[in-house]
Amino acid sequence: MYTSTLLFISPLLTLGFAAVVGRGIGPAPSQLHETRAACGEGAQLVCYNTGGGTPQNLDLADIEYAGAYLRFLADNDGDPLWTMPPEFECSEWTLPLFGAATVLALAKHINPRTNSSVTYYDIANTIDGGPDATPEQKAASLLGACGTNGGQIQVNVNANDPAYLTPEYIASGAKHESIIIKLVRDPSWTG
Repeated sequence: MYTSTLLFISPLLTLGFAAVVGRGIGPAPSQLHETRAACGEGAQLVCYNTGGGTPQNLDLADIEYAGAYLRFLADNDGDPLWTMPPEFECSEWTLPLFGAATVLALAKHINPRTNSSVTYYDIANTIDGGPDATPEQKAASLLGACGTNGGQIQVNVNANDPAYLTPEYIASGAKHESIIIKLVRDPSWTG
């Protein structure tokens, strides 16, 4: 009955989808070449009070604390890097913040094939603009752009940071890309 319909599944499973080809069945070739974010989320700024989002009601002081605490980790933890290795899923990990009250900071891997590694300084600056931020730097941060609403954006990387130029970093094959930071309300906060 369907002898002229060919199913090409196994070679396409490694790409994460299967296509049915024959008698005009299946997606048009142009649909197979659409550019999409690998994990359904992109690098662009998204504030959670727009586009049907839910404002997170974060405390501004808690957001500032989150940035400061991540800088503390960079200076005192022995490893200034946050690394998300290649994987098959688009993991979302909780950043190690102690006592951030209303803030839960998450790092999401938006390209799971990339060995992504960024400094805690870059994550902190993405959150608050930096300890001596210019008005432009603060406005580009999650604190400045989204405020108490929370939001997400790709890590703003300082590619000249010496941590990215070490022989160990270069040998690891890591790239300082493909991680977005999300600020949401910590569901365990009761204060």
